[in-house]
Amino acid sequence: MDLKNIIYKRRSIRNFLEKPIEREKIKQIIEAGNQAPSACNLQGWRFKILNDSEKQQIVKFGGADFIKHAPLAIIVTYIKSDNPYKDNIQSASACIQNMILMATSLGIGSCWVCHLPPKWRLKHLLNIPSHYDPITCVVFGYPKYDLKKVERKYKYQDLFKFRTKNKRSILKYFYTRQPIRPKIIEKKFTKRFQN
Repeated sequence: MDLKNIIYKRRSIRNFLEKPIEREKIKQIIEAGNQAPSACNLQGWRFKILNDSEKQQIVKFGGADFIKHAPLAIIVTYIKSDNPYKDNIQSASACIQNMILMATSLGIGSCWVCHLPPKWRLKHLLNIPSHYDPITCVVFGYPKYDLKKVERKYKYQDLFKFRTKNKRSILKYFYTRQPIRPKIIEKKFTKRFQN
């Protein structure tokens, strides 16, 4: 599969088969992440593969419910930075995108999850050193359903026009009500997605 097809095939997947991912494929996904560009070539990403107990704890303290059903969940961390352009987040994001594209090329679904407990709690739960910043959780697994196409909201010509006003969204509710998020809201929010 060529790169264009992989990019266009990728979907955020939240429903997985109960089938473990082969160790060799996990290695390929992580090694693809390690090939990403990083600010000053620091390559400061580090990974934490979650066990079932850790997944349950993350969901218990406010993480997205589907994390506990994913065959593979990886917390991506990066060395902390005070750079105003947040070079640690930019570098980690390049790594995450590489991982997701590699997974897609291997027939594995993925979802980039920022619906997580507060960072201080996540660091405590997972014993992440203080000089590392949790960036996100990425879940992987073989898709349970056939992939549904998700249209882009904007066409090419719209990508150069700045929006004049930010619209409020349900995400604002999630991020202002940490660490408690009512499960009914969580379920309604997750149901909006088809994959």
